[in-house]
Amino acid sequence: MNIKDIGRFEKWELKDYLIYIPVFISTVVIILSILLSGGDTSVIAVAVMFGLIVSITPYFFYNYLRLKSIKSMEEQLSNFLRDMVESKKSGMTLPAALAATTKNDYGKLSTEIKKMYYQLSWGVPFEKVLKKFGERVKESDLINRSIRIIIEAYRSGGDVAATMETVSSDVAIIKEAQNERKSKLGQYVMTMYIIYFLFIAIAILLSKMLVGMTSMEGISSMSSSFGIGGSGGIGACISKPVGGTGFVCSFFIGIAKIFGLGGGLEGYYNALFFSMILIQGFLSGLLAGQIGDDSVMAGLRHSLIMSVAGFVIFILAIKLV
Repeated sequence: MNIKDIGRFEKWELKDYLIYIPVFISTVVIILSILLSGGDTSVIAVAVMFGLIVSITPYFFYNYLRLKSIKSMEEQLSNFLRDMVESKKSGMTLPAALAATTKNDYGKLSTEIKKMYYQLSWGVPFEKVLKKFGERVKESDLINRSIRIIIEAYRSGGDVAATMETVSSDVAIIKEAQNERKSKLGQYVMTMYIIYFLFIAIAILLSKMLVGMTSMEGISSMSSSFGIGGSGGIGACISKPVGGTGFVCSFFIGIAKIFGLGGGLEGYYNALFFSMILIQGFLSGLLAGQIGDDSVMAGLRHSLIMSVAGFVIFILAIKLV
């Protein structure tokens, strides 16, 4: 490793570590499972699933927490600018006005305000301080638009305090509109929850019906025609998994073994619908976040709630009913 490589790693942010380290760990797990499984495709299939979860989960949750932090800063931006304007109107200089705001509580924004104050006190130009702030919160279009307007007013020699006052008012109006939109779309998010729980009920009923059908006499020939049983269907790949189809069957059989969903065709169908419920919960949650909060990452909390609820309901239904 040369000096350039070391410098590249030193520039890594937390997000970079959360992308590459989980991918490395999941790759190692998959390789070890292939080497130590003894050719058991169910073990390999489950290891691949586990590897994918390990790879994406940390990055998703980092982005969700980062989004919450950004939203919190946006909520307080208007208050911060208004306090800056009041201090400026009282005759304070920009550094003095910024110093006064460091004593107030703006939640997550307070940390960034203190950083800006320290930079100004060290002699960093005001324009550069604002640009650095914008780079640190680059995920927020609202904050960056506000910064650009203030910078333009500062460059042109205009009344910065008046510009800040206007921006503060505009930000407050925008946030109010966003909150109103969120409250109105909340009913659609609730509708998605209802649809998801209906999907769980249908999946449980279908799983019970299919397991019952495959155990009935005289149904094996029809099952074979649709690839769900018999010598040419799922029954064959359960007894002797081969090729891509065998890998898929082994994947669901492995899930059935891990969560105790039964054996044979019963385990296969239960694991199939179990996987469908978890995937549907995860994706529905992301969509609910896009509808309710205008952000896919904000849907992670909905994904977690739906997936956990689906997991618990399906396992209890299979075990107790």
